[in-house]
Amino acid sequence: MADHSHAVENMVGFITAEAKEKANEIERDAQEVYTIEKQRMIESEKKKIKAEFERKEKQVSIEKRIKASNLAKDQRMRVLTERDALMKEMMALARQKLMAVTQSQGYSEVLANLIAQSVSEMKDEGKPMTVVGLAKDKQHLQNALPSATQKIRATGRTVSLSVSSEVLPNEDIGGVVVITSDGRTKAINTFKSREESVCVDLLPRFRKLMYGK
Repeated sequence: MADHSHAVENMVGFITAEAKEKANEIERDAQEVYTIEKQRMIESEKKKIKAEFERKEKQVSIEKRIKASNLAKDQRMRVLTERDALMKEMMALARQKLMAVTQSQGYSEVLANLIAQSVSEMKDEGKPMTVVGLAKDKQHLQNALPSATQKIRATGRTVSLSVSSEVLPNEDIGGVVVITSDGRTKAINTFKSREESVCVDLLPRFRKLMYGK
């Protein structure tokens, strides 16, 4: 009977020890799985945080570039607007002065100089030429022809000049267009063409004034 009781105790002891060992093994495995899963979750969160940070950093960089681009665009537009306003102001002032010239006593002589200059630029020897001007300038043109002819002859050239029946539009302000009788050669010396030429010449100055280069 004592042997039987001892055998039972041994069996119980063995089963208990084996159960503890199994429990410890399960606990170690669970701890290992927990540790691995915890590390995986930590790494996953780190990647998410890093990705979110990079996304926001990229977004901030893009927003900065957009703001800088818009600021530069606004600055260019402001400069261009100021330049255009200044240009218009200067051209309006120039137009007023040119209009004043057309109403001055010396306007006929101004036309004579423009006619002589036009003829000298054309280099068409011997061809009769007609002078076109504004309708309101007909009498000034007639007055200018003798002086213009004299100026041309002083250069050693001879030319036949007459006032054309055609007229220039009022937007040309004043001045002349000289045309050979065959219509093949033309010299434009209107006040408007001079105004446009001055405008082109002034652009680099305005650019330097506005941009400093």
